Amino acid sequence: MVLAGYRGDLHVFLSDLVLEETERNLRSKAPAAVAAFRVFRRFLPAVVVNPNRREVLKAARFVNGKDAPIVAAAARARADYLASYDRELLGQKREVSATFSVLIQTPKDIVRRKTP
Repeated sequence: MVLAGYRGDLHVFLSDLVLEETERNLRSKAPAAVAAFRVFRRFLPAVVVNPNRREVLKAARFVNGKDAPIVAAAARARADYLASYDRELLGQKREVSATFSVLIQTPKDIVRRKTP
């Protein structure tokens, strides 16, 4: 998916929350990778989109609280897709699609669908 973003096949949107969570997970599971991630972040062709409190609260009516900021950011970005491997979030894709017009799929499925 990241390569598709670099090639320009996909427009990538991320929130500060996702970037912070990724770095936090790397610090606890692969501390040696944190420096490389910080360099990667600087060159990642992504637009950072952060939802406001009202948008997060709206999303929380449809998805688990921990996932609400991510869904809200995708909705705010008017993204076509939200990439996730989270089973719970993937299980809520109908509600999210109907409410926010964002399709939740695995990164692999999105790339397969969107790249030539």
